[in-house]
Amino acid sequence: MAVLVAPLGFASPARAVTSTGLGTGYLWRGDGVSYLGTYLLADGRKAFCLEAGKSSPVGNEYDTATGPDVFDISSDDHARLAYIARTWAGTDDQDTAAAGQLAVWTITGLAGKSARYYAGRANERWPIVMEKMQLMLDESAREASTSVSASMAVDLQPDGSGTLRTDVVVDGVAGGPAVLDPAFSGAVSLTGAVFDDGSAASSPRNGETVSFRATGDLPEMTVGVEARFDDLPYGRVMTVGNSAAGSQMILFSGGASVTATGTASASALSPLPFRPRVSTVTSDAVAARGAVLTDQLALAVEPGAGLLSEWGRIVVDGGWAPIPVTVRSRLLGPFSERPVEAADWPADAPVVCDVALRVVEGPGTYTTPGCELPDGGWYTWVETIDPADTAVEEGRDRLQGWRSAFGTATESTVVPWAPHIDTTVVGASVVEPGTCVSDSLEVSGWNPEVEEVVVDTLLVGPFAELPAEGTELGDVDDLEADGLVAGRASTTLTGDGSVETECIEASEAGGYAFVYSSGGTPAGADDHQVVPAFADTRFHTAESFRVEAHVEPPAPVEPTALAFTGSAPGGIALGISLAGGLLVLGAATAHIARRRRRDGLARVSDLSPEPTTSTAIDLR
Repeated sequence: MAVLVAPLGFASPARAVTSTGLGTGYLWRGDGVSYLGTYLLADGRKAFCLEAGKSSPVGNEYDTATGPDVFDISSDDHARLAYIARTWAGTDDQDTAAAGQLAVWTITGLAGKSARYYAGRANERWPIVMEKMQLMLDESAREASTSVSASMAVDLQPDGSGTLRTDVVVDGVAGGPAVLDPAFSGAVSLTGAVFDDGSAASSPRNGETVSFRATGDLPEMTVGVEARFDDLPYGRVMTVGNSAAGSQMILFSGGASVTATGTASASALSPLPFRPRVSTVTSDAVAARGAVLTDQLALAVEPGAGLLSEWGRIVVDGGWAPIPVTVRSRLLGPFSERPVEAADWPADAPVVCDVALRVVEGPGTYTTPGCELPDGGWYTWVETIDPADTAVEEGRDRLQGWRSAFGTATESTVVPWAPHIDTTVVGASVVEPGTCVSDSLEVSGWNPEVEEVVVDTLLVGPFAELPAEGTELGDVDDLEADGLVAGRASTTLTGDGSVETECIEASEAGGYAFVYSSGGTPAGADDHQVVPAFADTRFHTAESFRVEAHVEPPAPVEPTALAFTGSAPGGIALGISLAGGLLVLGAATAHIARRRRRDGLARVSDLSPEPTTSTAIDLR
């Protein structure tokens, strides 16, 4: 609701005008000179004299002045003179003109004479003039007003409908301010609204209530109203003339052009809904495994028919605040291929995490909570705004939902990854020196954006004793520096599947294992590798084998009886002594071999058995 009262206005530029002669009235037959009535002006108007006893205005030039206080009398008398001037000064009736002049002098002063004295100038009509004069004085006292204004009331409802009414208020001399009954048509114009006929202008009467509806797509409805009533017969504004010749001042007919204007405005929240729009950019286009990824959200408003062009608002603590929304972000992935943009999200897409961000400040740029990237592959953010996340009292009914597309370029992140390779030695677990041994590479998780990757397979050894499962053997440079790289083979991988490497000859006795490494794919202009360098230099039992010399088993020997000399007990003792000697000799040889074997990664090239000497024993 808005109410505003505006006072009356008037405009009449000052200018000079000449009195050209007598207007309407009576010339006293007693002297043929004395006159009672109006005077004629050069512009066609008529005027009453204001100062009884002064010389006639005829033939003199007058400067005009218009206003509510242009003659030195009280405000109420000023109002009565203004009423008489606009009501009767322009008359063509002699009795009325004479009575009007007499009424004016009665208010401004009779110069020591009586009203009856001046009424005599009307000759035999003087009783009629006197009676009419009194009626004019009574009416002017009753109907004259000191001011007029327009009072406007505007009522704007939350649904955008509204009503307005413009009243004309007159401050009467006799009774004070009063609202007039409908009598005058005004010009009413609207801003931010239209009347029922769809126009922004109408001509309702004062006191008449008319309907309108707010227009526009702003969150705050503001309706402005302006009303104007022209040529109202109220107020104390009048026009008088003053002559340098000293003749009496004159009161012009018609008074002034009086206008009452009123303006008002009313504001309310718009009932129109709004639809948020979110532009999103992931924090990293390329990231590493374990990195924390966030999404940058730029919130704005989606335009559309019947929608607000700005963010919707609610009333909070007597003021207005943006309608809060919750943006729910979901990081999908990893995918083996770059996501293809689509309106819908894959129903079975893997989800890394769900995060939510409550926005209470309306449009702007915000950052989501972070999500850790668990593995290599492609990731993409998707977002939603659901009105259900906003309370009813927070403006849910004026909030429309939003859902992002899937796989947009600005929302996608890649974590470079290498293929997964399981390796197994091809062939026996024990081979002879000089055997050429190959490795089987079982490739999975291939990056579809890569045509090929070269993998170097290294044969590491020999070891006196094979390491424990999972032991880190060291990087390739360290293995080469220690002289543990027995050979290498390069294999070009082009996708998932099984690939057998070229074989590598294992010439020395001992334990061996395969390991592999790759430099990945060549770096692009931004130093980004689609497949980064990767390697596996740990010991795996499935990747190991031993090289051992082949020894022919001795031919079985038929036992023969020994020839004994001497007594039987002596022969037995000699046999025992010979067997004991052979056992001692074998134990000594084994002790020497153990002392030469290295621990851990020791090579075994020097562990060939030393020649032994056999001694023939004559048992005869």
